[in-house]
Amino acid sequence: MVPIITHFLEDYYMYLKPLYFLGAWLLLFIMVRGIFRGVRDTVKRGREMHEIPCTHCQYFTNDYRLKCTIQPNIANTESARDCPDFILKENW
Repeated sequence: MVPIITHFLEDYYMYLKPLYFLGAWLLLFIMVRGIFRGVRDTVKRGREMHEIPCTHCQYFTNDYRLKCTIQPNIANTESARDCPDFILKENW
């Protein structure tokens, strides 16, 4: 089986060369597009996380064991964006 494939590739190398060229560029394009999508999604996620007001709240303890004394289940999560118990720190 291998000699048949090798013989085919040797005989039609001139015709396959443009396909190799296009395949390499296509692969490069797919990789670069994936990197840009990853960066875009990371920046978007970072902006969403900066909208969480917990660190500016009076009830935020900044302790990993108990982050918030009123709403510990939603502290520092996306659910905390509309927290009904949010009170701005006075010394902030």
